[in-house]
Amino acid sequence: MKRVGLAIALLGMVAMLASAQDQQQPRRGFRGQAAMILCDVLMLNPELSEKVVTVYNDISTKRREAMQSGSVDFQSMSDQERRDFFAKMQKETAADMKKELKEALSEKELEEIEGVLTKRVFFPDAELRALRQLDLKKEQREKLQPLSIALGKKMVPSNSPFGGVQMEAADREKAEKEFQKEKEAFMTKAAAVLSEEQNKAWKEKTEEVNKEIEAMRERMRNFQRQ
Repeated sequence: MKRVGLAIALLGMVAMLASAQDQQQPRRGFRGQAAMILCDVLMLNPELSEKVVTVYNDISTKRREAMQSGSVDFQSMSDQERRDFFAKMQKETAADMKKELKEALSEKELEEIEGVLTKRVFFPDAELRALRQLDLKKEQREKLQPLSIALGKKMVPSNSPFGGVQMEAADREKAEKEFQKEKEAFMTKAAAVLSEEQNKAWKEKTEEVNKEIEAMRERMRNFQRQ
């Protein structure tokens, strides 16, 4: 049981400490999602998204190298200690990112970094990811960002023994219902900002992203079966 917990803990580390290669080839795995989910919530354009992911990758690589040096003993940690460790690591990563991105992001965007990273959501929301990747005008992104940030605050943290947030079943069900309610309102408002052509593209892109997410989940299930 201890070995299983350790394996899952290491999976969590992989999920949160991304490489630039994963951003370039997103279908290969679920690594790098923390930074990309941040870009989704902030509704960043391609240029800013690339910069945010690059900064996150650079910071995470340094932390990963430090952990690989043997300074962190996952074997002796309890599940709660691992969760606390990853939570602390994400707060430190967020602080470093705010310093590195202060010239690229607005003050409001910088304020949202820690909240998104420490929420510990491991899989993206398909509609948010698809919307952010559309060919949007600057004024459209500005209208959509407050809506996407509000939805991001309602995202439900992942439940896992490594880096997720442990919630009672009733609390998780309530949180998921609140998220779905917020998401329905978000989609209605977002659709009004888009043109007819963009709404069609949004639906098509969402289907593509959903397939990618399911592939990520299947890889995780296969890993846990090993």
